[in-house]
Amino acid sequence: MTVMAWTQRGVARYEPCDRPALEAFQRDSFGTDAIQLDEAHFHWLFEEPPERDPDGMQLWVCKRNGGIVGQQAGIPFALKVGERVRRASWAIDLMVAPEWRLRGVGPGLSESHAAASEAAISLSMTDAAYKSYKRAGWLDLGNVPTYLRVLDPPRCLRVSPYDGGLARMAARLGKPALTGASLACHAAARAFGGRLVEVDHFDPRVDDLWAATAPQHTCIARRDWAFLNWRFDSAPTAQRHRRFYVMRRDTVMAYVVLRVDRWRGETVGVVCDYLARPGWLMPAFALLVEKVRRERMAALLCRTLNPLAARPLSMMGFLCLKNGLRQPTRMMARAAADRADLAPLLGDPRNWFVTAADSDMGFKGLGE
Repeated sequence: MTVMAWTQRGVARYEPCDRPALEAFQRDSFGTDAIQLDEAHFHWLFEEPPERDPDGMQLWVCKRNGGIVGQQAGIPFALKVGERVRRASWAIDLMVAPEWRLRGVGPGLSESHAAASEAAISLSMTDAAYKSYKRAGWLDLGNVPTYLRVLDPPRCLRVSPYDGGLARMAARLGKPALTGASLACHAAARAFGGRLVEVDHFDPRVDDLWAATAPQHTCIARRDWAFLNWRFDSAPTAQRHRRFYVMRRDTVMAYVVLRVDRWRGETVGVVCDYLARPGWLMPAFALLVEKVRRERMAALLCRTLNPLAARPLSMMGFLCLKNGLRQPTRMMARAAADRADLAPLLGDPRNWFVTAADSDMGFKGLGE
């Protein structure tokens, strides 16, 4: 069915006059404390992205009987695919009122969103959204894994499901070994010329980092100064993020964005985003691991899909949790009807670089 046909069935882009009805729908669907109802978040997400859609904010609603019964939102972004940059959008917050499900509302919203870009990508979707996208022919890329670096085994054991005597003994014996490994990797990174510098905000130097880093990734959302300023420095939650440059002399070799969370009562570090020049991923994470260890965090977590990171992180003692901490983080992609040539590249998870800064994965903390 064409987008025009869906429009005739009540699917259209959001307009300011829809705000009261949309808030009522979101309150019923997401809860009274949902981030979707936050005015500052709404303005930042839909009106300030650096790759704004010229046709309007990427928010579609479906109306029936004078009320809103479904919504589909998108975050427009620049996607490097191969050697070209494409107009793309993260599909987020697909929601349909229970009584209107399986009646064409969800597909109508999804089709309208997908038609607005050359490529549509979805991360961390609900089971209902996953089934809807699957029926519509989206490419299933599997799960985005979470990498866990235990820093304090006894504290991590306290919040894990493994609490037997053997596990407790392993935790006590493992702490010196993990600490020694952290110190060794940190020393190697320092010998490599790297140093970790915390900064208050990003600056134009990251444009050079992006230019030097992008060619090693086939599919990656553009991470230049404009994006980082919007995603972290201008966000309503900007104060929750700590920004680090990995420097070698006067050159930025990598950046890392860290958030400190509470996980079942323990303090953990969460890598929200990172980017490293070729050969600098391992030194960057080595410097960060030792930093958070000295700040007495129990663990460091990084949710990322990046084939170039799997081996270095494993060598540094990170455990790969393919289903995450709570539930799988599914990833799906769809090329526009007139961009079928993109499907082979978009549909291969080995081509992708993804972090919690992409889509809406990093909007909430571990305990939220």
